[in-house]
Amino acid sequence: MILTNLFINLCIFSFFVSLALVIRVFTKLTPSKRGYLVDGCYASIVTVILMYFSVRYNDFFYDLRFVPLILVFVYSGYRAGWITFSCMFIARIYITGPTMTSVIILGGTILLFTLLKVYVGKYSLIKQSFFYLAVHFVVYSLTVEFVPNASATNNLHMGYFLFVFTGLLLGILLIESHNKLYHLTQILSDLNKTLVKSKQELKDTVREQQGAIFKFTKVNDCFIHTLCDGQFYYKHGVHPNEVIGKNLQTMDSSVIPSHLIPKLLDYYQQAWEGHKLSFELPWPDDNSLIFLSLSPITREGKVIEVVGSAIDITERKKIEEELKTTKERLESFINHNMDAITISDIEGKILKANKAYETIFGWSTQEIIGEKLPCVPDYLMNQSLENIQNVISGEAPIINLETIRQRKNKSLVDVSLTMSPILGSKGNVIALSTIYRDISEKKQAEKKLYHLHQQLQESEMKYRALFENAIDAVYLLELNEDQVPSRFLEVNPVGCKRFGYSRDELLLIPCADVINQNSTMFLRTVEKIKEGLHSFTLQDEYVFASGIKLQLEFSVRYFNLGERAVLLVISRDITERVQTEALLRKSEKLAVVGQLATAIAHEIRNPLTAIKGFIQLLPSTLNSENQWYVDVLSSEIEQIELITNEFMSVAKPQEVKVQSHNLCILTEQVVMLLQPQATINNIQIRMDFEPNIPLVSCEKNQVKQMVINILKNAIEAMPTGGDILIKINKSDEHQVSIRFIDEGEGIPNERIPYLGEPFYSLKEQGIGLGLMICYKIIEAHQGKIVIESEMGKGTIVDVTLPIDAFQTQIIDSDTKDKQQLLLNPNLE
Repeated sequence: MILTNLFINLCIFSFFVSLALVIRVFTKLTPSKRGYLVDGCYASIVTVILMYFSVRYNDFFYDLRFVPLILVFVYSGYRAGWITFSCMFIARIYITGPTMTSVIILGGTILLFTLLKVYVGKYSLIKQSFFYLAVHFVVYSLTVEFVPNASATNNLHMGYFLFVFTGLLLGILLIESHNKLYHLTQILSDLNKTLVKSKQELKDTVREQQGAIFKFTKVNDCFIHTLCDGQFYYKHGVHPNEVIGKNLQTMDSSVIPSHLIPKLLDYYQQAWEGHKLSFELPWPDDNSLIFLSLSPITREGKVIEVVGSAIDITERKKIEEELKTTKERLESFINHNMDAITISDIEGKILKANKAYETIFGWSTQEIIGEKLPCVPDYLMNQSLENIQNVISGEAPIINLETIRQRKNKSLVDVSLTMSPILGSKGNVIALSTIYRDISEKKQAEKKLYHLHQQLQESEMKYRALFENAIDAVYLLELNEDQVPSRFLEVNPVGCKRFGYSRDELLLIPCADVINQNSTMFLRTVEKIKEGLHSFTLQDEYVFASGIKLQLEFSVRYFNLGERAVLLVISRDITERVQTEALLRKSEKLAVVGQLATAIAHEIRNPLTAIKGFIQLLPSTLNSENQWYVDVLSSEIEQIELITNEFMSVAKPQEVKVQSHNLCILTEQVVMLLQPQATINNIQIRMDFEPNIPLVSCEKNQVKQMVINILKNAIEAMPTGGDILIKINKSDEHQVSIRFIDEGEGIPNERIPYLGEPFYSLKEQGIGLGLMICYKIIEAHQGKIVIESEMGKGTIVDVTLPIDAFQTQIIDSDTKDKQQLLLNPNLE
């Protein structure tokens, strides 16, 4: 009875193990991170069921509860084992109640399983299973041995051990058998898939290949096609179904033309007799050519079928014809080329040479075949061998150089050599091609050209020296489509200095950014060019961007430089020449003025002598009240006499008597003299003198004459009245300045440079001598006059005179002496 129950318990365990394996096979479950939960729960269910069907004998329960625990701990991990242990513990409490023996056995077993998991993991699953079983037996034996009330006979323990061992062995056999069968099944399935895939790939390969594959067999003396596939058929519009299963003799003419069938039957028959054949046929028309191969397949010495292949060789035939034509042309090119061409092996031995080689070097083709570098001089042999090695190694794939080679008669010739490799099918160098070109005439021409180049360089250096060291500015300008200078092509240092740029900067800057496009010189130049003049000279004033004004003389030459229209401009600074010419003209005028002044002074002095004599007789007949008028007349007559003497000095310079004088006193005396004329013209003369003005070395009457002329011009410039301001101040340590400021009509700027020239006047009835005399007086006193004017606002005249170098005192303008001089202008 107990054996029956044990067998039932074993069958239940086997059933549930088999059920788990079946479920896994049919559901195709794959391992997952949470798989241990499923395995632990399933093992727990199996354990609980086994506990319900346990066999009780002599107060001991026999079942296989520890077998699922061991198997799940080995195959599913310690977490699944602990889940199973938990369910076992709960079921034990629920079914039979807890006992110390069962708790120690169960707890000790699971703890040891967990601790030993790390150490036994390197062994196989089967060994791990039996190791855990041994651990369980040890825990069981020790517990039964040492725990009170847990003793039993040894026969019972051995029976339990044998029962659990049998259950574990059965479970391992079922699981491992399943794993082996499942693995074998997977291998067979993979092999089957691979086979199916290979068959499909083979079919696709056959179909996608550019050629065609076909098979045929002989049935009742008829050749029947059993296979037909490949792009070759599809390309020509033939479907395999039109060939497979068809007899060659009855095949549609659209597939195989009828005139080809007899020839194919003959080839098919030879192949069926065991011969391998290869032949060409025009198919599907005479414009295309195919290549067919027939290979018989024999079994036991008997042909069972024939495999054939076909490829379209139409393009290949065309290429072969083209290659043949190319070869003929290449041979013709080599043989009829004027350059010597040789083909040699990698050691330099001649394999082939053209006729030009004999012409240039003198050897016939038969003489040099097999010779090693026959045309290379001895002193160049090492260099030639090195070049060959460089070409073979790939260091220099092609060599181009000019060198010397030797003729048969030992004379030397200049050649241009080109050496290149000839490659084989594997890409290796199998031979060398060398081309020799006779460049003797070229070398002679180069020598002549070199000498000409040397001469040209010398000429260029000379012209460049002239260009760079010219004292005039030289410009080479390019003209645009409108015949207007657009940019600088060349410029010498003088030209660069005038524009304030370096040569490199000028060559990059457009002309419009450097040359004033509105200048008279530029406009006249463009006008002359458009009139068709190729050579002309212009003279005018030009103002540069820096503000410098120069009188320039432009010599312009128009010509073509290549395809460009250019201007060669030589610009000469003639400012000094123009000034010299102006001075010459002024000197001529002064000479005329001198002659006129002499004549006028001579005519004035005769009646003036008589007037002066009679005035000297008047004091004896006049009373004291009228004496003042006589004194004034005498003073003015003396002034007229001085003026006539000045006229005489214009023609004949006289010695000037220079003394130290106070400019303030001299100026006030002149103002007092001209005050009545100013009052008549509604003009007020104001004076602003700086105190402590130093004495000035001068001739007082000439300075007074200068002041009179300037003030009279100012009075005449203000017909409607106004103010005249006279300012005297010390401009610096060495000079005193007298400034005359009027409110007249002003002087145009373009006329100011001509002021002071003889006979140049702005007044309708003026003779142009007043300012000329002023300029001459100031020039004699080593001073200067500067005139500034603005139309509608007035004129400013600045006169600068040097300070007396021997001055010992400064006379205040408010002293008593000044008052006396004001009362008597003739008092010195």
